[in-house]
Amino acid sequence: MSNVQPGTVMVDRYRLTRPAATDLAEAEAWEAQDQILDRAVRVTFVTGPNASAAMDAARRAALVADPRLCRVLDVGSTDLGSGETSYVITEPYAGESLTQIVSRGLVDAQQARALVGEAATALEAARQRGVHHLALRPEAVRVDGHRVVVTGLGIDAGLAGVEASDVDAGATDARGLVALGYYALTARWPGEPLDNPWIAPDAVRPLPAQGDADGAVPLSALVPHVDPELDALARRAFGTGDDVPAGPGDVVAALEPWGQVSVMAALPQFVQPAPDRPVRASVLGTGSSAESRPGTPPPAPPVRRPSTTGRIARAGAVGAVAGSAYGQAAPTAAYSPAAGYGTPPVAPPAPTAYPQQPAPQQAYAGQPGATQQHAPVPPPPGGYTAPPGSGSPTTGSFSSTAAPKRRGVNPTPIVLGIILVLVVLAAIWAVSQAIRPFDAPPPVAETSTSAAPTDGATSSEEPEPTEEETPEVRPIIDAGTVVALGDAEADKPEAAELAYDSDPSTFWYTYTYRNNPVFGGLKEGLGYEVQLRENAPVSRVDLLTNSQGGRWELRATTGDDPTGGDLLAEGSFDAETAIELDEPVIVGDMVLWITELPTTDGDYRLELNEITLS
Repeated sequence: MSNVQPGTVMVDRYRLTRPAATDLAEAEAWEAQDQILDRAVRVTFVTGPNASAAMDAARRAALVADPRLCRVLDVGSTDLGSGETSYVITEPYAGESLTQIVSRGLVDAQQARALVGEAATALEAARQRGVHHLALRPEAVRVDGHRVVVTGLGIDAGLAGVEASDVDAGATDARGLVALGYYALTARWPGEPLDNPWIAPDAVRPLPAQGDADGAVPLSALVPHVDPELDALARRAFGTGDDVPAGPGDVVAALEPWGQVSVMAALPQFVQPAPDRPVRASVLGTGSSAESRPGTPPPAPPVRRPSTTGRIARAGAVGAVAGSAYGQAAPTAAYSPAAGYGTPPVAPPAPTAYPQQPAPQQAYAGQPGATQQHAPVPPPPGGYTAPPGSGSPTTGSFSSTAAPKRRGVNPTPIVLGIILVLVVLAAIWAVSQAIRPFDAPPPVAETSTSAAPTDGATSSEEPEPTEEETPEVRPIIDAGTVVALGDAEADKPEAAELAYDSDPSTFWYTYTYRNNPVFGGLKEGLGYEVQLRENAPVSRVDLLTNSQGGRWELRATTGDDPTGGDLLAEGSFDAETAIELDEPVIVGDMVLWITELPTTDGDYRLELNEITLS
């Protein structure tokens, strides 16, 4: 579509951001932003001879609600400069398609079982509402973390021009589900060939499964340790027998229970993202100035200390290893129990003062022949402190220095000053409270007694009490809810609050229905329940809409029984509809029951901008 580009705003609501991938030949997909509800959506423009069938199928799919199905949010048509164009608004696609997952590696048998089971549960929920997919393929199933999502319900079959009876449609979806499991385990497609014109020419098509005299080659012959239930389903679906699965419900019954979906985690390790490897810095000792060779020594791997004693070696031992890395003879300090721990260690005449013990690794792997090993350092008794100057300058050892003291503000004077101020304030308050009773009491105003009656009789009449005026209770809308009868779906419940947000530019609206103002024959009616903060008298209801015609009923009832209660008024919609009640009615809930949709821009749809009570 040449007139569509990033930034285009459709129907004053959806702003297109960037193109999205799709494998449908007669569709164009875009990522978009719903500017009213501030959420991401997916826009699919539908063209071709099957566009009207795809739109009708998408409207039927919008009635199905399941977390495993990509929801259809809106269906309509608009003019983007090149004539009327049909569009379908759905939830955005998340995660990766089964095609992308299998391109990384074959799926584990238990994960394939869980994937097919989740997809079958979603399509069984759709089948119970009379909606079938009929175009299952690897691109129509996505995995988002631990969630399996089936996409293209309704619209894919409409564009493909596929129609089937309920019995044939259920069996078709069951075969497609089993084919998805077969493909996840073998990367081969045993179902109907996907070389169809309704799939884009550049789309990835899986290789067909190998066959024999009994149909597709069984999974048990291709995959070791295959799931027996999934293998039996594949034999029934693609064998020569008559016991084929009748619908998604049969697939669910054969596979349940299954575990949690974690397809990406179950892929082979070599396709997993590599973790960041830690960066290690090596510290090298320096030789003495008298024995140092000219030039800069090459870098060496880090010093590895023995782990026989579980203690960190002394600085002298570290320096000895560093010195030996450069080919120098590093003397090892000899330990003498008789000298005591207060005596500095003395270098022995020979480098074999201690018996040599095998070390876990060589000193440096980069220098052959460097077999300098560490002798175990005897643990000093408690309270030992290293004598000053114990570091060996000839081996380049590191001498530890005390960290400099941090200079800061001494908080003690500040705290004492605050306490002193609080004590003084408390003393002043106590003194003021102690001397207050000695103050002269305030003068008491004399009250004049009423004159006695002239006839000498005592008056016993008391003033009559006046009734307290009850405060006026005004009807305040606390919440609004979209309600429907039975199992019928409520239209756009997420936008219900826009009908009482005191902003006439926003509105709650119903779906758009074609050819029949009574909700396209799909439901008997639709209601908008108004819940008040408390019971209050209502004498007038004002409706502000963008619609004309239709029929409504105002009833004093709740959303549990939207067609019950007292009928307060009825009529048709107008741009400004004022409903005057014969007398105030004290209610806590009211339902505006819509029996016939008005027209909005030539379509059967209601747009309710604002509803107010007085």
